[in-house]
Amino acid sequence: MEKKNSILIVDDEKEIRLLLQEFLEKNGYAVQVAEDGQQALKLAGEQLPDLVITDLLLPKEHGIEVMQAIKDRFFLPIIAISGIYRKEEIQGRINDVFIDGFFEKPLDLDAILACIRSILNG
Repeated sequence: MEKKNSILIVDDEKEIRLLLQEFLEKNGYAVQVAEDGQQALKLAGEQLPDLVITDLLLPKEHGIEVMQAIKDRFFLPIIAISGIYRKEEIQGRINDVFIDGFFEKPLDLDAILACIRSILNG
């Protein structure tokens, strides 16, 4: 049996985590969820995902710092999501981290899925 690609979802909003988890699992991905950056780094270290989707506004650590730590430690592709920031407002900071995609909330799940497939299937 073919191994499923795994995705780590990081968001402090339970509804967003569940929405993304259910959608991605229905589309054939194995999904882990974390509600903050510390938990995300712990999970990524325990079972390295193929891709990370993270909110930018997280408790304890800002999403930018979480993304930088993930890139530095694990070299994983990252898709950022945000309900607060608009891409043009934060473009410089997210370019510094080199993320692979950015989506504003409310989320366009089909666009996120297309982005994920593009990243993981090269």
